[in-house]
Amino acid sequence: VVTPATPAIAAVTPTSSPAPATAPAAPLRKSIAVLPFENLSGRPDDAYLADGLQEEILNSLARVRDLKVISRTSVMEYRGKAPNVREVGQRLGVGTVLEGSVRREGNTLRLTVQLIDTRDDTHLFAANYDRDVNKVLELQSAVARQITEALTATLTRKERGELDRVATNSGDAYDRYLRAVALYVQRDLHDQEALKVPKQLLEEAIRFDPSYADAYALLSQINTWTYLDSPSPAAAAAAKDAFERAFANDPDLPEAMLARGLYTLYVSKDRERALTDLQAVAERRPNSAEIHNVLGFALRRSGRMDEAIGHFVRAWELAPLDRSISPGPLQTLLALRRFPEVIVQTELLAKRFPEFPNFHLVRAKLQSYLANSSEPLRTILRDRGSTSGPEFRREIELALAEFEGRYVDAIRLVEELPIEAPGVRSLYLGSLYHSAGDVSRAEENFRQVEKFIGEMRQNSPTREGGEDELSILALAQSMLGRHAEALANIEVAYAANPESRDATNGPHLALIRSLILVRAGRTQEGYAEVARLLRVPFGSPTNRFLVALVFGTGLDRAIATLTQDDPHFDELVKRPPRL
Repeated sequence: VVTPATPAIAAVTPTSSPAPATAPAAPLRKSIAVLPFENLSGRPDDAYLADGLQEEILNSLARVRDLKVISRTSVMEYRGKAPNVREVGQRLGVGTVLEGSVRREGNTLRLTVQLIDTRDDTHLFAANYDRDVNKVLELQSAVARQITEALTATLTRKERGELDRVATNSGDAYDRYLRAVALYVQRDLHDQEALKVPKQLLEEAIRFDPSYADAYALLSQINTWTYLDSPSPAAAAAAKDAFERAFANDPDLPEAMLARGLYTLYVSKDRERALTDLQAVAERRPNSAEIHNVLGFALRRSGRMDEAIGHFVRAWELAPLDRSISPGPLQTLLALRRFPEVIVQTELLAKRFPEFPNFHLVRAKLQSYLANSSEPLRTILRDRGSTSGPEFRREIELALAEFEGRYVDAIRLVEELPIEAPGVRSLYLGSLYHSAGDVSRAEENFRQVEKFIGEMRQNSPTREGGEDELSILALAQSMLGRHAEALANIEVAYAANPESRDATNGPHLALIRSLILVRAGRTQEGYAEVARLLRVPFGSPTNRFLVALVFGTGLDRAIATLTQDDPHFDELVKRPPRL
């Protein structure tokens, strides 16, 4: 069993590698968490003013390099509560918190804020801002300026100019923009229906002010996320048109650079253009967890793993309670096979998110693979199998059954768990039936994969991308003995996402290709590819291959099952060298 070699991964500068941490430093005075603003109007329809203004003030403060600003995602659990500011300071690592409330009466808006020192509950300032609802355009800048003065934060000339900037002179346009922001920041990027309303609001804002660059930039981002979830030429064109209009109206707007960076990263896949934009935005928005996180993904796709870790760690610093951001360092360290540091990360995550037991399972899976022993998995089954819910217990039991080669038990457990999409589920079940020696049931599941993906592609003929779908289909076809079709499909997928363009997902496709080559009888070529992949990180956001083995995605569990009897794959699966 691997034991931790270092106590933690420290916060690092974005261009450096992570270093061991010592005792945590006391919160700095120039650090702040903006807690959710309270809507005192008594009307739910006015909640957008509280949410939108909180986000706008956060965005204004994110521009100030001399401050540390905690992201919105890590403060939302305090909505509607009267938190102990000292506890907030200790938990989020900040020296100050900003509390606020919004009250609207007729056409008059009052924003009340107070800045509190978390170390001794001292009120650094309290202020009321009264505005006509159609004249709140500069309100977030006024609050941000007062905060920077109270914290004696140094502002560069550029930062002063950005704080003074008024994005639109139309109160109607700004009202729609605030409403869109309030909805967008609560988004689920995979919920296309939830993205429709902020998109419509931004289009309304643009009708009121056709030169509103900020609205165009946010509209571009929404269209890119729409494309990423459901690729189509229309979504791609809309995203590109919107960021181009943003630049036409404000050539120096960082949010327009972010929009173009997201588009070039996820749609046009121009990695170098994406990196140029995202690095420029990180310079201008040093306190944005979202930007550091996306830049980490872009660097990882470029194969610059150590730099990516630095940005992931910075994102975690700024969003310490955001579980979607927190695993970034862990996943990348795992891709680099720096296992002692991975173990440490699982311990940090388990402590930070005690309500989420999967990080204990991640650690136990990795320790079992490294030690070639099921004892770590059996230990977590004993310690947590009865206290974390029946579904988590089944996840542990499934990991044990896989590890010990009890495929019939694994099949029963998979049937009880909600594992991903139908195509992935059928592929996974087919691989387990194949390893259990039930050829008929295995082929039945592989044919189900063909049927499901065939229908999906037929129903969405204009859908772009789809490399994962093709790789799943190719594996199923290979297992059915149709190797020529399988190779044709995996070659199309790999050509669309080669490692030269995508160091994150390309290696995973190369692995699937190697497995199909071996099954097709081209063993020398397939095993040569396996040997090459021993020197290549698997750093996907979806935790491909070894990363997936400890996180549990069905596609990669299927690959591990299908390769488990082949000694040529054994080192890559179970004992990959540190990179």
